Amino acid sequence: MGSTFWSITKEEKEKLITTLTPELAVLRAKAGLSQEELSDLIGVSRQTYSAIERGAKQMSWSTFLSLILFYDCNRKTHQAFKSIEAISQELMLVFNAGNSAQEVKLNLFLDDRTNAIIEKLDEQAIRSIKTMIMVEYARCTSTPGEVIVKSFDGMNFNVPVIPSAKSKAAHQSIKEIKQAHEK
Repeated sequence: MGSTFWSITKEEKEKLITTLTPELAVLRAKAGLSQEELSDLIGVSRQTYSAIERGAKQMSWSTFLSLILFYDCNRKTHQAFKSIEAISQELMLVFNAGNSAQEVKLNLFLDDRTNAIIEKLDEQAIRSIKTMIMVEYARCTSTPGEVIVKSFDGMNFNVPVIPSAKSKAAHQSIKEIKQAHEK
């Protein structure tokens, strides 16, 4: 696209806005919102949003960003939004600039598939995935696995995995992880 990592040119912004504008009514309908409800969510008046949706007025860059954030994060609109390619690969890199390269790669890998995959999983599969995440977290943070398992939100275990889980250090780790999770 020709812009630098941190700078998206005016022409690139206009192209992205032009790509999204004709799809606004369809995306809003998929989200199940009225123009008034959506305009309240993104911080513009209903009249302004109506003019944007009709193509009578071009949206601002901040309105575009609000809309793409809403449509990309909404389960009802995510797949349809992705199919119109209103976010360039470069813009995705800018949005993910605060994330590590591994986080960006994981997000790009899961991005289009996440909702479809999750919808097909049963409770046992979800528990297995949570367990795998706990084990990998323990490995990466050198935290004893039993501490992670005991403290993972939503998982209830009545007996410790190993006797050392009853130790003072394990209980302190559980407390710290729960406090960090609550923040």
